[in-house]
Amino acid sequence: MSLQAIRLKEEGNKCFREKRYHKAIELYTQSLQKEPSAAVFGNRAQSYLNLERWPEALMDCNRALELDPKFAKALYRRACALDKMGLKSSAVDDLDRCLEVAPNAAASALKEKLKWERDADAIQVECIEKGDEIRSDAEFVEIGIDIPQSSAEDRTKSEPVVNENNTEEGGSEDFQFRVPKTHREFLLDYRELQRFPPEKFVRYFLAIPTSTYSSVFGELLEADVIGRLLRGFASLLESGGVEVDEVSTCLLSLSDLPRFQLLSMLFGDNEKKDLVIICQFLSHADSVTIREKYGVEEASVE
Repeated sequence: MSLQAIRLKEEGNKCFREKRYHKAIELYTQSLQKEPSAAVFGNRAQSYLNLERWPEALMDCNRALELDPKFAKALYRRACALDKMGLKSSAVDDLDRCLEVAPNAAASALKEKLKWERDADAIQVECIEKGDEIRSDAEFVEIGIDIPQSSAEDRTKSEPVVNENNTEEGGSEDFQFRVPKTHREFLLDYRELQRFPPEKFVRYFLAIPTSTYSSVFGELLEADVIGRLLRGFASLLESGGVEVDEVSTCLLSLSDLPRFQLLSMLFGDNEKKDLVIICQFLSHADSVTIREKYGVEEASVE
């Protein structure tokens, strides 16, 4: 870590020990803006837990585990957040992983307590804004590209490179992205693709074979990624720029990923509105299934 990031982290730790959790969060956030760190994400997660802000704690634990998959404290803290949110079985899964990495009495005691409890039938999660302080600042690589207009099927069958030609007002830029094989590769591309409209992100995402979703995303897919994908799908379906079957297959495959139920609870009004638009183009069977998995009620349609 840089000296500035370390200094801010230590100041945050001091505030945490003094139980000034809001100030600690502020300092941890500044440290993360200087340089991402699994330990600092973990510390901020604990601050959120102490303030009973479960969703924020959960997302920080996800970020910590993205940087260090064997970070035992993050696994335990995520289990605590999941427990408080009513997701007991997911919490037990994290505790099992925590105990494999670093056996400890606290994780064992919580697991013993949770094995007699069931998941909540309904979970209310307050919608939160996901700002820059939560997004990863991991280094990224800019790779040059040229993308012709072709179907996702053609791209998948050809060489594993996604091309996109940006001809928007203000000039033309060519960028090239590999079809990602790991979550880190995806994150590098995603940060660069945020400079472009959601429709271009859809072209990139559809080139990823659905059979690799589990290995590329696993438990690390985040709500803002799905939100951007939904916005692009809604726009392209309205303009006839994407095949309906491609959209259905993609959304149904994403819903099978671990912890997707939790992700769907973080969707805001914009995501739900885009889903309503998307479902209007799908078959009745796919529409019903996707509404159920993505938490969009029939009554949402206007």
